[in-house]
Amino acid sequence: MNASIRSVTTRTALAAAGLLTAFALTACGSTYEADPKNAAATGAPATAQAAAPAADPTPEAGGSDSGAADDSEAAGDAGAADDVGKKPTTLKRVRTAKMGDVVTDEKGWILYRFDNDTAKPPASNCNGDCAKVWPPVVADDQEIEGLDASEVGEVTRDDGTKQVTLAGWPLYYYLGDKKPGAWTGQNVGKVWFAVAPDGTKNVTCLPENPPAPPKPPADDDASPSAAAGDGGYTY
Repeated sequence: MNASIRSVTTRTALAAAGLLTAFALTACGSTYEADPKNAAATGAPATAQAAAPAADPTPEAGGSDSGAADDSEAAGDAGAADDVGKKPTTLKRVRTAKMGDVVTDEKGWILYRFDNDTAKPPASNCNGDCAKVWPPVVADDQEIEGLDASEVGEVTRDDGTKQVTLAGWPLYYYLGDKKPGAWTGQNVGKVWFAVAPDGTKNVTCLPENPPAPPKPPADDDASPSAAAGDGGYTY
């Protein structure tokens, strides 16, 4: 094979590989679920079979195959309202079907990090309305499972709250996630990402057009079923 043919063949192969990679990153965002049958909530390893995740915090329940809001799932909405933003008892490493390794609390709510924060020194730049949509993970001597405990710390927020950090990065819940195992916060505003167990951002799956984040709830309404934003809200 002469040099020119080899060059064309190489370029073609590289282009094909690039297209396959791009397809993998975008196609994986067709649903926003972490694990079949809510394995994220139980810590069970993911399987190759694409089964429907749970619609509520109980690992045994069955549900729809989309992480987007399902207004008919009242139990899911109630679970999110009750759980998100409270002090978790455990921080754990979980293997998921589409996202690989992520960090969750004991009930399977996936945790996030914010590119506009800093890790050295640790600092949160999500306050006010931002913190209503992305509630901080409040530090409370949590148990650590599958993570390097030396990388888990805390930072004092502007309001005096102690927030959990991982490798210096402050951790958050997302009000748009209606049930454990959902990851609708992935790539929101291109600055919010599920956190990997080493504190880096998990970019295994990057939906190009994630659902619009909910509007900040009023002070007397912490429900994640608040109306969705108009797309300009990018906390």
